[in-house]
Amino acid sequence: MGRTEVADLIPRVERWIAHDPDTKTRAEIEGFLANNDVEELLERFQLRLKFGTAGIRGAQGGGPNRMNRVTIRRVAVGVAKYLEQGQTVIIGYDARVNSRIFAEDFSLVLSLFGINSKIFSSPVPTPVLAFSVRRLRSDLGVMITASHNPATDNGCKIFLSDGAQLREPEDGIIDAHIVEADFPPRIIEQGKGKIERLGSEIWAAYCSDISKSVPQLSDLLTIAYTPLHGVAWATVKEVFSLTGVSSVVVVPSQAQPDSDFPTTPFPNPEEKGSMDEVLEVANAIEADLVLANDPDGDRLAVGISTSAGNWRILTGDEIGALLCNRMTQITSGRNRKVVSTVVCSSLVGKIAVAAGVSHSQTLTGFKWIIPEAYKDPAWTPIFAYEEALGYAVTDLVRDKDGISAALRFTEMVIDLKKKGMTVLDQLNKISLEHGLHVTRSVGVRFEGIGAFDRAIRVVESIRTKPPKYLAGLQTLEVNDFDSVSNIGGLPPSGMTRLLLEDGVRILIRPSGTESVVKIYIEQVVVVDDESRIEGERRRIQRKVDHIVGDLDTFFSEVN
Repeated sequence: MGRTEVADLIPRVERWIAHDPDTKTRAEIEGFLANNDVEELLERFQLRLKFGTAGIRGAQGGGPNRMNRVTIRRVAVGVAKYLEQGQTVIIGYDARVNSRIFAEDFSLVLSLFGINSKIFSSPVPTPVLAFSVRRLRSDLGVMITASHNPATDNGCKIFLSDGAQLREPEDGIIDAHIVEADFPPRIIEQGKGKIERLGSEIWAAYCSDISKSVPQLSDLLTIAYTPLHGVAWATVKEVFSLTGVSSVVVVPSQAQPDSDFPTTPFPNPEEKGSMDEVLEVANAIEADLVLANDPDGDRLAVGISTSAGNWRILTGDEIGALLCNRMTQITSGRNRKVVSTVVCSSLVGKIAVAAGVSHSQTLTGFKWIIPEAYKDPAWTPIFAYEEALGYAVTDLVRDKDGISAALRFTEMVIDLKKKGMTVLDQLNKISLEHGLHVTRSVGVRFEGIGAFDRAIRVVESIRTKPPKYLAGLQTLEVNDFDSVSNIGGLPPSGMTRLLLEDGVRILIRPSGTESVVKIYIEQVVVVDDESRIEGERRRIQRKVDHIVGDLDTFFSEVN
């Protein structure tokens, strides 16, 4: 980059410094400037964090390409300009570094524009915030969280007045306001907008209502549970207790919120090793079931015991199939509806159709799922999910909710136990009826400067110059998913579909929130003998292992 271009950057950097109220991030940028660290300044100031899935998320640090107090304040300006004076925003936050500070900043900026806010007095799970938007009839909801991202990150999720995630066209409108936003002053005095502190009443209402979404349960199970250092444990404990389930044993080292996530560098229950400590507790207490939420409580992971006495972590698609099957069993009516995403297993659609339930598909993310579920009031949504451990099992929260899903899963396991069945028995029963569906989702992470661009480039390379063979299986078809989809009305998604020999389906897309390439693999085989299911599953899993290895090699060569 030339000297003139660097010189043009300096005023922007100095302006940012002048408006940054955080001494740490201000000093960070001042240090880059003093040391003439052009590369770092360009990385921080050439780009900015943009709205992805329902909000904004990224690593914390100085500059517009990081999460910090200036970034969150400018988001607040964009939200304020989207709203009208006198309207109200509910603000929640988790226990990450700066979450409470970001929430306070958000409310103060809103007040400058005459927007009222109601801010939780203590950290809450994301489903509680989503629930409160409709319960309190607010005009918008803001949740300060980075969900399951590493400890370095933070962000915010935005919910519209219907309690569902921010979506088109509102996200574009707010983002345009953010681009045009002036910098709020370094020191903000409260404006005309009122700021109200919420006590525990709305949290208690969530716990009460969610507990009533299942019948009163008998305490038949011993459950090992972890919130992965997040904020869900107090809520889970209360919800389960109200329902009659008291034998939930939490992992001691992960029970309390800890912004450093000391035992889980990537506090996502999908990540390898993240469930190790809860499995140790499960073994120690001879648990019947393992449950885990991610740090903001909107995702659910499940572990079940096998006949060999080991623990098996269910895939998101297996949990989805089990919950879908349960919801079709306990509901009735002609106009029931199930919604899943295009990267989910095809199994849920088969379960729904067999039960006389309508099934729809969307792009990935609950910002697509919920609008599809509720677009026609003539239909009653009974279940929605995405394979990344996100489930909606009740109308009370119009977003994924790992707490209500954990309760519903527990209710199902108790019912199975009363019938002399295990979760594995139920999975096998479903496989005999609809075919054995083996799926795998993998995230390949890219690091460093330009990581997002590299992730996108890899997906483009798959489409334009795909591997001829993966795990020895010939690639029969490669498509821009949008051009071959039979699902009407889906917007472009940047996804590529590969069809291999043996009926293997692979979908590949860049993540909307992280510098990650997501891979979704599925193979379906017909099984007519329960004794063959486990052997077939292992055979396909070995094949999938080889496919993932070959894709890793392909990615590294492109990258």
